[in-house]
Amino acid sequence: PIVRMSNTFLEPGDLSFEELIEDIKDGIYLKGSRGGQVDTGKGIFQFNATEAYKIENGELKDHFRDVSLSGNILETLNGVDGIGSDFKLSVGYCGKGGQTAPVGDGGPHTRILNAMVGGSN
Repeated sequence: PIVRMSNTFLEPGDLSFEELIEDIKDGIYLKGSRGGQVDTGKGIFQFNATEAYKIENGELKDHFRDVSLSGNILETLNGVDGIGSDFKLSVGYCGKGGQTAPVGDGGPHTRILNAMVGGSN
């Protein structure tokens, strides 16, 4: 068996989704996960969102596709400046090295400053 994390998530905070985005002038809202990867030796990660939207002056605007979040794990966690009060976990699977393991997926909405986001319209 290959070692991997399962059921890793942030505890809920006290902000509503509306409060998390209301003071964002220019940002991206990522929703859901289409998978990702982590290189623990280098301390980096990459994950693909199922949906993404432009945040402009606290409102959701244009839809984006093929959007990903990547970066240094600790720097990204240090950039967290708001955590939502909502919380949802789903059942999923992690495939690695030809092996599949059941894992949990989800958590509260989370606001991250200066994250590395990429994709297309």
